[in-house]
Amino acid sequence: MVMGGDFRQVLPVIKRGTRAQVIDASLRMSPLWLLTKKMRLTTNMRAINDPWFSDFLLRFGDGNEDTVEGSFICIPDDMTIPFTIPENSIKELINVIFPSIQTNLHSSDYIISRAILSTTNDSVNDINDQLIDLFQGEEKIYYIFDEVEDDSHNIYPIEFLNSLTHNVIDAEIAIGQHTGKIVFLPRIPLCPSEDDMFPFKLKRKQFPIQLSFSMIINKAQGQTIPHVGVYLPNSIFSHGQLYVALSRGISRENTKVLVHPAKDFGREGVYTSNVVFREVLHDE
Repeated sequence: MVMGGDFRQVLPVIKRGTRAQVIDASLRMSPLWLLTKKMRLTTNMRAINDPWFSDFLLRFGDGNEDTVEGSFICIPDDMTIPFTIPENSIKELINVIFPSIQTNLHSSDYIISRAILSTTNDSVNDINDQLIDLFQGEEKIYYIFDEVEDDSHNIYPIEFLNSLTHNVIDAEIAIGQHTGKIVFLPRIPLCPSEDDMFPFKLKRKQFPIQLSFSMIINKAQGQTIPHVGVYLPNSIFSHGQLYVALSRGISRENTKVLVHPAKDFGREGVYTSNVVFREVLHDE
């Protein structure tokens, strides 16, 4: 069996898990880890044409980049979008990552080579809404059907159920061996796990897809995005998130970061939090 991975990236997600629980769930804590033969890859092929960028990623991925107040690192000025007010700054980030989008609406190569990553679904949905509004043509609404299982008293109004998420459909495959193929995606029933956030069991029949001009950082893990933007309205909150976000890019020039200033450090530069669990990075 061959396994591959990078412990600098996001670790297994444990719902409401503590640092110790997250670390304990990682492969490195398995008793099988001591029985594996390790082979280390040393060249960043994604960013092979930008050695500085590769070194920068390794420094803060390993927790070796200079920090302020424990965990805040400085993002180089040429990689940042200046923060003014949220609305204007987000529009500037969109314009940088998706330039001339109006003339490239039907270019799959253009669309799949860029994305904006963020920490929360709310931020992602806001950016996706702004970008889809730039598309021309007739709007089509694809309805979903929500119901609460075993809801004999009908205590949850349909307006509430329909407000939980908004989904869209796309009928053309953009990447992979079936690129360009037109497909018809049926609605399928989806049921969150019983320990999810709702005090009831929700059943939703919908198209299992979502806009991805913007996506949460965890969803982007493993992808290569030649033109990547990173929007941080709040500090990242788990090990490896900042590393995953920035390392999706291929170069310093094509990676842009927008940070809401968390605090005034009394010095020049844009700073953001970088969470690193050193326990999982190196063998005992």
